[in-house]
Amino acid sequence: MRVYGYDRTSVWDKLKVSNDAQWQLICDKAKQDGHLKPQRYSEQGESGGSGNRTAFQQLRQEIISSDEQGILYFWRYDRIYRETRPALEFLQLCHDHNIEIVSIAEPFPSETSDLATKKVFIQLLFIHASMQREAIIENIKSGLAYKRSQGEYISSAVPYGYRLIEGEVVQELEEAKAVKRLFELYCSGEFGYKKLAQALAMEGYVFKEHPFTVRNVHSILGNSLYYGWIKGGTFGGYQGNFTPIITKKAFDQAQAIRKSRQVTKTDQRVYPLRKKINCPHCHRRLSPKFQYNHAKTQRLYYYHCANRECKGVFLRAEQIEQAVIDNLKEFLQRDGIYAELLTAVEQEIHQMKKKEHIEKRAVYRNKTAIIEQFEKGEITIEKMKQELHLLSEISNESQSGYIKKYEEKLQELLLLKKITIQKIVMDQLDYIEVSPAKEIQGIYLVSINENIMRKGV
Repeated sequence: MRVYGYDRTSVWDKLKVSNDAQWQLICDKAKQDGHLKPQRYSEQGESGGSGNRTAFQQLRQEIISSDEQGILYFWRYDRIYRETRPALEFLQLCHDHNIEIVSIAEPFPSETSDLATKKVFIQLLFIHASMQREAIIENIKSGLAYKRSQGEYISSAVPYGYRLIEGEVVQELEEAKAVKRLFELYCSGEFGYKKLAQALAMEGYVFKEHPFTVRNVHSILGNSLYYGWIKGGTFGGYQGNFTPIITKKAFDQAQAIRKSRQVTKTDQRVYPLRKKINCPHCHRRLSPKFQYNHAKTQRLYYYHCANRECKGVFLRAEQIEQAVIDNLKEFLQRDGIYAELLTAVEQEIHQMKKKEHIEKRAVYRNKTAIIEQFEKGEITIEKMKQELHLLSEISNESQSGYIKKYEEKLQELLLLKKITIQKIVMDQLDYIEVSPAKEIQGIYLVSINENIMRKGV
């Protein structure tokens, strides 16, 4: 029996579980399971965002070196990877080489042995982690919202024409002069991007020590920061507290000219399989295309290979989309997969509710103990109020609301039957393989590497 243990920390933080603490948990678990002390693979200061880690790669090579039965212990799945897909790929690798994985803090639900169910369970755990990160992001947003209310610039970079000095946005005089001249020439209506770049070069203006290019011109003309308006992303736009280079009137005039020169797209159809079908000849992803029939009375929609050096392939959009939909529906109903996933979800939510109940009982016991201390004269009334207030805050932060959101998120993932087919295709589909005869050979989902088809369609 091969027995391995892996522990990792990205940065040292006294609030995080250290490498030594993780290793002790691993050794205790291995001993509890009746195994020898694991072969240790440990890393400090390494991010889980990439698999290019020395100890992790050594562990990976050790796993694939044999098909002898083994077991790998680690504290949590995010110690292996931070992202869902590589974590699932690693699970598949361990399965292929007869290695059982054991997460001490996040064990599989009881009676979970099917690989597909395990994969979805891991995916659910990563959704949970994602929701926790979103809560942290909300706290950061609160601080940034205050800066926004003060008109402060909240980015770490500024475009050509400005400099960021001690957090303040100031103009770089020569570059600001070039920006003003660019808008002045464009608003005359006599210049396109290419001619405008040439005119600026003839007048001696440069973009970071190089002649202006069409790309530079396009970038500057569309940047509202030049009239002082900060887009703000998710916070919404707002007026900055710095001196702008141009007026809003000049910016709006330039946008009106740009809009009048844009070519309106004529194909408004939604192509849910855009960039998801592999060309059977050159293996590039197919692009959407439409054309009229011979009578010019009907539009025909296709997915085709845009590689001019390829012999090419044309697939009728409606036909292949329907075939993919039929296979997805069939997969969801196959071999009780749907029921197994629901069981895994219910077990996970049950554990969370059980933990919440235990925490509530602990808070109640602590409140009773504090009141008894006051009655015995061991603490003052001010101390009693302070302690009770602290416990009330803890109680108010109950997991109830969080469990509800978590449950809704999990059900959204699992109950695919209640989501529109368009959303299934867009969110869950990774890629499709077709034969030169235009038959579907394989359909692969983001969370499952295996071909979900039983046979070609």
